[in-house]
Amino acid sequence: MAGAAGKNSPKIVFSGYYTARTPGHVFRADKFEAALRLLLKEGAVYKKDVISPAAPSRADLLLAHSRAWVDKLLDHRFTAEDSARAGLKITRAVVRAHAMNVGGTMLAARLALGTGIGINCGGGSHHAFRGHGEGFCLLNDIAVAIKKLLKERRIKRAMVIDLDAHQGNGTAAIFRGDKRVFTFSMHGAGTYPEKKEKSSLDTALSPGTGDAAYLALLRRGLRGAIKKFKPGLAVYVAGADVYKGDLLGRLGLTRGGIRKRDAFVFGECRLRGVPVALVLSGGYAKKFSDTVRIHADTIKTALSA
Repeated sequence: MAGAAGKNSPKIVFSGYYTARTPGHVFRADKFEAALRLLLKEGAVYKKDVISPAAPSRADLLLAHSRAWVDKLLDHRFTAEDSARAGLKITRAVVRAHAMNVGGTMLAARLALGTGIGINCGGGSHHAFRGHGEGFCLLNDIAVAIKKLLKERRIKRAMVIDLDAHQGNGTAAIFRGDKRVFTFSMHGAGTYPEKKEKSSLDTALSPGTGDAAYLALLRRGLRGAIKKFKPGLAVYVAGADVYKGDLLGRLGLTRGGIRKRDAFVFGECRLRGVPVALVLSGGYAKKFSDTVRIHADTIKTALSA
Protein backbone atom coordinates (compact mmCIF):
# COMPACT_ATOMS: atom_id res chain seq x y z
CA MET A 1 0.00 0.00 0.00
CA ALA A 2 1.02 3.61 -0.43
CA GLY A 3 1.67 4.08 3.26
CA ALA A 4 4.05 1.13 3.30
CA ALA A 5 6.77 2.69 1.16
CA GLY A 6 10.18 1.31 1.87
CA LYS A 7 12.50 -1.51 0.90
CA ASN A 8 10.64 -2.85 -2.11
CA SER A 9 8.55 0.18 -3.05
CA PRO A 10 8.81 1.81 -6.48
CA LYS A 11 11.27 4.64 -6.91
CA ILE A 12 10.16 8.22 -7.42
CA VAL A 13 12.11 10.08 -10.10
CA PHE A 14 12.69 13.75 -9.36
CA SER A 15 15.31 16.44 -9.92
CA GLY A 16 15.62 19.77 -8.15
CA TYR A 17 16.24 21.21 -11.62
CA TYR A 18 12.53 20.67 -12.38
CA THR A 19 11.76 23.70 -10.24
CA ALA A 20 12.57 26.55 -12.62
CA ARG A 21 11.39 30.01 -11.64
CA THR A 22 8.51 31.37 -13.72
CA PRO A 23 7.28 34.35 -11.64
CA GLY A 24 3.61 35.20 -12.14
CA HIS A 25 3.02 32.39 -14.64
CA VAL A 26 -0.08 30.19 -14.34
CA PHE A 27 2.19 27.13 -14.65
CA ARG A 28 4.04 26.76 -11.36
CA ALA A 29 6.99 24.44 -11.85
CA ASP A 30 7.34 24.11 -8.07
CA LYS A 31 4.15 22.03 -7.94
CA PHE A 32 6.11 18.84 -8.58
CA GLU A 33 8.52 19.50 -5.72
CA ALA A 34 5.61 20.48 -3.47
CA ALA A 35 3.84 17.20 -4.25
CA LEU A 36 6.98 15.23 -3.41
CA ARG A 37 7.42 17.12 -0.14
CA LEU A 38 3.82 16.33 0.78
CA LEU A 39 4.36 12.63 0.10
CA LEU A 40 7.51 12.63 2.22
CA LYS A 41 5.71 14.46 5.04
CA GLU A 42 2.88 11.93 5.01
CA GLY A 43 5.27 8.96 4.95
CA ALA A 44 3.93 7.73 1.61
CA VAL A 45 7.51 7.71 0.28
CA TYR A 46 10.92 7.92 1.89
CA LYS A 47 13.93 9.93 0.84
CA LYS A 48 15.81 6.78 -0.12
CA ASP A 49 13.08 6.02 -2.67
CA VAL A 50 13.69 9.30 -4.54
CA ILE A 51 16.22 9.07 -7.38
CA SER A 52 17.58 11.71 -9.73
CA PRO A 53 17.62 11.28 -13.50
CA ALA A 54 20.53 11.98 -15.80
CA ALA A 55 20.23 14.70 -18.40
CA PRO A 56 19.30 13.39 -21.87
CA SER A 57 21.94 13.50 -24.56
CA ARG A 58 21.60 15.57 -27.68
CA ALA A 59 21.15 12.31 -29.59
CA ASP A 60 18.27 11.39 -27.29
CA LEU A 61 16.48 14.67 -27.95
CA LEU A 62 16.96 14.25 -31.70
CA LEU A 63 14.89 11.07 -31.58
CA ALA A 64 11.75 13.23 -31.30
CA HIS A 65 12.89 16.76 -32.19
CA SER A 66 14.42 18.53 -35.15
CA ARG A 67 18.12 19.36 -35.21
CA ALA A 68 17.33 23.07 -35.51
CA TRP A 69 15.12 23.10 -32.41
CA VAL A 70 17.47 21.01 -30.28
CA ASP A 71 20.47 23.14 -31.22
CA LYS A 72 18.53 26.34 -30.57
CA LEU A 73 17.68 25.21 -27.04
CA LEU A 74 21.03 23.66 -26.14
CA ASP A 75 22.99 26.59 -27.57
CA HIS A 76 20.65 29.09 -25.88
CA ARG A 77 19.74 30.81 -29.14
CA PHE A 78 16.00 30.93 -28.43
CA THR A 79 14.17 34.11 -29.36
CA ALA A 80 11.28 36.18 -28.04
CA GLU A 81 9.15 34.60 -30.77
CA ASP A 82 10.04 31.15 -29.44
CA SER A 83 8.94 32.20 -25.96
CA ALA A 84 5.68 33.66 -27.27
CA ARG A 85 4.85 30.48 -29.16
CA ALA A 86 5.64 28.32 -26.12
CA GLY A 87 3.60 30.55 -23.84
CA LEU A 88 6.37 31.09 -21.31
CA LYS A 89 9.60 33.03 -21.07
CA ILE A 90 12.40 30.71 -22.13
CA THR A 91 15.52 31.02 -19.97
CA ARG A 92 18.52 28.78 -19.42
CA ALA A 93 16.94 27.49 -16.22
CA VAL A 94 13.66 26.73 -18.02
CA VAL A 95 15.49 24.83 -20.77
CA ARG A 96 17.42 22.85 -18.16
CA ALA A 97 14.18 22.06 -16.32
CA HIS A 98 12.52 20.75 -19.46
CA ALA A 99 15.58 18.73 -20.44
CA MET A 100 15.79 17.15 -16.99
CA ASN A 101 12.10 16.27 -17.18
CA VAL A 102 12.94 14.37 -20.38
CA GLY A 103 15.62 12.50 -18.48
CA GLY A 104 13.10 11.81 -15.72
CA THR A 105 10.54 10.27 -18.04
CA MET A 106 13.20 8.20 -19.78
CA LEU A 107 14.24 6.80 -16.39
CA ALA A 108 10.65 6.23 -15.29
CA ALA A 109 9.97 4.29 -18.50
CA ARG A 110 12.99 2.06 -17.89
CA LEU A 111 11.90 1.47 -14.30
CA ALA A 112 8.43 0.56 -15.53
CA LEU A 113 9.84 -2.17 -17.76
CA GLY A 114 11.73 -3.60 -14.82
CA THR A 115 9.13 -3.38 -12.06
CA GLY A 116 5.79 -2.71 -13.76
CA ILE A 117 5.55 0.91 -12.61
CA GLY A 118 7.78 3.95 -13.12
CA ILE A 119 6.97 7.31 -11.56
CA ASN A 120 8.27 10.66 -12.74
CA CYS A 121 7.27 13.37 -10.26
CA GLY A 122 7.11 15.78 -13.18
CA GLY A 123 7.08 15.43 -16.96
CA GLY A 124 4.18 15.29 -19.38
CA SER A 125 5.15 18.04 -21.86
CA HIS A 126 2.68 16.82 -24.46
CA HIS A 127 2.31 20.12 -26.35
CA ALA A 128 5.94 20.18 -27.55
CA PHE A 129 6.21 19.54 -31.29
CA ARG A 130 9.16 18.23 -33.24
CA GLY A 131 10.38 21.70 -34.20
CA HIS A 132 8.92 24.13 -31.66
CA GLY A 133 7.42 24.55 -28.22
CA GLU A 134 3.78 25.21 -27.39
CA GLY A 135 1.51 25.24 -24.36
CA PHE A 136 4.26 25.74 -21.74
CA CYS A 137 6.17 22.77 -23.23
CA LEU A 138 9.59 22.86 -24.92
CA LEU A 139 10.67 19.21 -25.18
CA ASN A 140 8.36 16.22 -25.47
CA ASP A 141 9.60 13.87 -22.76
CA ILE A 142 6.89 11.34 -23.59
CA ALA A 143 7.98 11.00 -27.22
CA VAL A 144 11.71 10.91 -26.45
CA ALA A 145 11.27 8.15 -23.85
CA ILE A 146 9.14 5.98 -26.13
CA LYS A 147 11.35 6.47 -29.17
CA LYS A 148 14.44 5.60 -27.12
CA LEU A 149 12.96 2.28 -25.99
CA LEU A 150 11.73 1.49 -29.50
CA LYS A 151 15.18 2.21 -30.90
CA GLU A 152 16.79 -0.06 -28.33
CA ARG A 153 14.18 -2.73 -29.14
CA ARG A 154 13.18 -2.89 -25.50
CA ILE A 155 9.56 -2.65 -26.65
CA LYS A 156 7.72 -3.22 -29.92
CA ARG A 157 4.63 -1.09 -29.23
CA ALA A 158 3.76 1.70 -26.83
CA MET A 159 0.61 3.52 -25.82
CA VAL A 160 0.24 7.08 -24.60
CA ILE A 161 -2.74 7.37 -22.25
CA ASP A 162 -3.24 11.12 -22.16
CA LEU A 163 -5.83 12.19 -19.59
CA ASP A 164 -4.72 15.78 -19.22
CA ALA A 165 -7.61 18.21 -19.80
CA HIS A 166 -5.90 19.42 -22.99
CA GLN A 167 -5.15 17.33 -26.04
CA GLY A 168 -1.54 16.21 -26.37
CA ASN A 169 -1.23 17.77 -29.79
CA GLY A 170 2.56 17.64 -29.91
CA THR A 171 2.64 13.96 -29.01
CA ALA A 172 -0.05 13.13 -31.57
CA ALA A 173 1.84 15.02 -34.28
CA ILE A 174 5.19 13.41 -33.50
CA PHE A 175 3.73 9.90 -33.65
CA ARG A 176 1.42 10.49 -36.61
CA GLY A 177 1.71 7.52 -38.96
CA ASP A 178 3.84 5.46 -36.54
CA LYS A 179 1.93 2.21 -36.16
CA ARG A 180 4.10 1.20 -33.21
CA VAL A 181 2.56 3.89 -31.02
CA PHE A 182 -1.10 4.34 -30.07
CA THR A 183 -2.07 7.77 -28.78
CA PHE A 184 -5.21 7.81 -26.62
CA SER A 185 -6.52 11.21 -25.57
CA MET A 186 -9.52 12.40 -23.57
CA HIS A 187 -9.71 16.18 -23.42
CA GLY A 188 -11.98 19.20 -23.41
CA ALA A 189 -13.54 19.91 -26.79
CA GLY A 190 -13.27 23.68 -26.53
CA THR A 191 -10.03 24.04 -24.61
CA TYR A 192 -6.48 24.67 -25.77
CA PRO A 193 -5.19 23.85 -28.33
CA GLU A 194 -7.65 25.52 -30.67
CA LYS A 195 -6.40 23.36 -33.55
CA LYS A 196 -6.41 19.73 -32.46
CA GLU A 197 -4.15 17.11 -33.99
CA LYS A 198 -5.42 13.60 -34.75
CA SER A 199 -4.61 11.02 -32.10
CA SER A 200 -5.13 7.30 -32.64
CA LEU A 201 -8.27 7.71 -30.54
CA ASP A 202 -9.62 11.09 -29.41
CA THR A 203 -12.54 11.62 -27.05
CA ALA A 204 -13.67 15.25 -26.87
CA LEU A 205 -15.48 16.22 -23.69
CA SER A 206 -18.12 18.89 -23.12
CA PRO A 207 -17.31 21.68 -20.64
CA GLY A 208 -18.07 20.67 -17.07
CA THR A 209 -18.01 16.91 -17.74
CA GLY A 210 -18.16 15.30 -14.29
CA ASP A 211 -17.07 12.09 -12.64
CA ALA A 212 -19.75 9.67 -13.82
CA ALA A 213 -19.75 10.61 -17.50
CA TYR A 214 -15.96 10.90 -17.63
CA LEU A 215 -15.31 7.54 -16.00
CA ALA A 216 -17.86 5.78 -18.19
CA LEU A 217 -16.18 7.09 -21.34
CA LEU A 218 -12.74 6.23 -20.02
CA ARG A 219 -13.63 2.68 -19.10
CA ARG A 220 -15.28 2.00 -22.44
CA GLY A 221 -12.56 3.58 -24.58
CA LEU A 222 -9.36 2.62 -22.83
CA ARG A 223 -10.25 -0.97 -22.03
CA GLY A 224 -10.89 -1.74 -25.68
CA ALA A 225 -7.83 0.14 -26.90
CA ILE A 226 -5.43 -1.69 -24.58
CA LYS A 227 -6.98 -5.06 -25.31
CA LYS A 228 -6.71 -4.54 -29.06
CA PHE A 229 -3.32 -2.80 -29.31
CA LYS A 230 -1.45 -4.84 -26.66
CA PRO A 231 1.27 -2.27 -25.87
CA GLY A 232 4.56 -3.24 -24.28
CA LEU A 233 4.56 0.02 -22.33
CA ALA A 234 2.03 2.71 -21.47
CA VAL A 235 2.98 6.28 -20.63
CA TYR A 236 0.20 7.70 -18.49
CA VAL A 237 -0.19 11.49 -18.72
CA ALA A 238 -2.15 12.12 -15.52
CA GLY A 239 -3.03 15.79 -15.74
CA ALA A 240 -4.49 17.37 -12.60
CA ASP A 241 -6.28 19.99 -14.68
CA VAL A 242 -9.39 17.84 -15.10
CA TYR A 243 -10.28 19.04 -11.59
CA LYS A 244 -13.42 21.17 -11.28
CA GLY A 245 -11.42 23.90 -9.53
CA ASP A 246 -8.86 24.26 -12.30
CA LEU A 247 -8.38 27.62 -13.99
CA LEU A 248 -7.69 26.21 -17.46
CA GLY A 249 -9.19 22.70 -17.68
CA ARG A 250 -12.92 23.54 -17.86
CA LEU A 251 -13.92 20.01 -16.80
CA GLY A 252 -15.78 19.00 -13.65
CA LEU A 253 -14.05 16.09 -11.92
CA THR A 254 -13.82 15.93 -8.15
CA ARG A 255 -10.71 14.80 -6.32
CA GLY A 256 -12.47 11.51 -5.66
CA GLY A 257 -13.25 11.16 -9.35
CA ILE A 258 -9.62 11.75 -10.25
CA ARG A 259 -8.53 9.06 -7.82
CA LYS A 260 -10.98 6.66 -9.50
CA ARG A 261 -9.59 7.71 -12.91
CA ASP A 262 -6.06 6.91 -11.80
CA ALA A 263 -7.02 3.64 -10.12
CA PHE A 264 -8.77 2.47 -13.29
CA VAL A 265 -5.77 3.24 -15.50
CA PHE A 266 -3.26 1.51 -13.24
CA GLY A 267 -5.62 -1.40 -12.59
CA GLU A 268 -6.44 -1.97 -16.24
CA CYS A 269 -2.78 -1.90 -17.23
CA ARG A 270 -1.88 -4.29 -14.42
CA LEU A 271 -4.69 -6.63 -15.49
CA ARG A 272 -3.33 -6.63 -19.06
CA GLY A 273 0.31 -6.97 -17.99
CA VAL A 274 1.25 -3.54 -19.36
CA PRO A 275 4.06 -1.64 -17.56
CA VAL A 276 3.16 1.99 -16.83
CA ALA A 277 5.35 5.09 -16.71
CA LEU A 278 3.57 7.94 -14.94
CA VAL A 279 4.04 11.61 -15.79
CA LEU A 280 2.06 14.39 -14.08
CA SER A 281 1.61 17.09 -16.74
CA GLY A 282 -0.80 20.02 -16.21
CA GLY A 283 -2.54 21.41 -13.14
CA TYR A 284 -3.63 25.00 -12.54
CA ALA A 285 -6.15 24.91 -9.69
CA LYS A 286 -7.36 28.16 -8.16
CA LYS A 287 -5.82 26.90 -4.92
CA PHE A 288 -2.24 25.79 -5.49
CA SER A 289 -2.60 23.28 -2.66
CA ASP A 290 -5.35 21.48 -4.62
CA THR A 291 -3.03 20.86 -7.57
CA VAL A 292 -0.32 19.62 -5.21
CA ARG A 293 -2.76 17.30 -3.43
CA ILE A 294 -4.05 15.84 -6.71
CA HIS A 295 -0.53 15.12 -7.99
CA ALA A 296 0.37 13.52 -4.66
CA ASP A 297 -2.79 11.40 -4.71
CA THR A 298 -1.99 10.20 -8.22
CA ILE A 299 1.44 9.02 -7.08
CA LYS A 300 -0.06 7.34 -4.02
CA THR A 301 -2.50 5.52 -6.27
CA ALA A 302 0.39 4.37 -8.45
CA LEU A 303 2.28 3.13 -5.40
CA SER A 304 -0.70 1.07 -4.23
CA ALA A 305 -1.54 -0.31 -7.68
